[in-house]
Amino acid sequence: MPLPDAPTIHLCTLLASAAFGAMFVALWLIRGRGAYYLLCGAGALIYAATLTGLLIPDRGLLLSTLLFIGLGAYNSFLLAAVRAFEGKRVMDGWIVALPILSGAAFGMFAFSPETVSMGQTANSVFLGFSTLAVGLVLVRTRGSRAPRSRRLLAIFQLAYVPAYVISVMLALSIDVGIDWLALVPLLSDQLLLGVLNIALLAMPGEQAEAALSEAALKDPLTGAWNRAGLATIEKALREPAGVIVFDVDHFKEINDRHGHAAGDAILIALVAGAKATLPPGSHLVRLGGDEFAAVLPGLPDIETGREMAERLRKLAMPQPGCTISLGMARSERSEIGLANALSRADDRLYQAKSAGRNRVAA
Repeated sequence: MPLPDAPTIHLCTLLASAAFGAMFVALWLIRGRGAYYLLCGAGALIYAATLTGLLIPDRGLLLSTLLFIGLGAYNSFLLAAVRAFEGKRVMDGWIVALPILSGAAFGMFAFSPETVSMGQTANSVFLGFSTLAVGLVLVRTRGSRAPRSRRLLAIFQLAYVPAYVISVMLALSIDVGIDWLALVPLLSDQLLLGVLNIALLAMPGEQAEAALSEAALKDPLTGAWNRAGLATIEKALREPAGVIVFDVDHFKEINDRHGHAAGDAILIALVAGAKATLPPGSHLVRLGGDEFAAVLPGLPDIETGREMAERLRKLAMPQPGCTISLGMARSERSEIGLANALSRADDRLYQAKSAGRNRVAA
């Protein structure tokens, strides 16, 4: 079986990388999105420029070292783009050092024509390690909760590592005049470069889709879950839960006297105070108007729920002169969903209102 035509593969990779780079830069000009698209485009264009430079014969030590720095720069730009996408600081010292060390690995050994191949081998070894390091960082940063495109990006990055291992092993064990150090990574580019860049392109779209899905489950005024969000919470419950239903006392009079803007401000403040008071893992739902429900998964008993409701009554409403009434209930293991518990808690809320407001009934 004949070996692949290395110059043709080199040219195909160069053109593909240049095309992806131009596309990312165009997206940056059209859509903005901070530095993400720009860093993706810069990394791809630098890689294309580096591949162009590697076509020059008799490059000399300085130019060759700079080109090998360019090869290492792609990993740095890839990681910097992902960090920019996630709102983190784009560059750390070790990210900047990756391409510099990549060129240094070549320059330390390729000080004479007889040792150029040794320098290329050292560079390939370092590129393999830096590719592995960036891939592991991408895996570790988000883990299993990462979006699909984000996880695929980490997988495709790590898939490059075997190519460097194989290329170094072939270069050290077989001497048939073939530049394995270039050929094997270029072949891996034919398989991975496209899907890696597609994963980068998919990340903003997947993030926007997730944001829209979450927005459909949230109350736009307060940020609490809405009834559709409550249905999602119910599906995820695997144990009995406490339910505290509460509303603002005399809320209609507040709206009539001070206007709806004042009423909205009270609801926003109430939700912020409730979120700060409720224990981790709790869910806050706006049932409608000024009525809310706090869902407490795994609540052990009614008395604990009563204590939590009392804390809400005392701490959740920061507005002077405003009070809340609360009704508390707990779902049973035999019940499916929270409908019955919500109904019982709503009955307790009515009892608290009838007893004079600003109190808890459980």
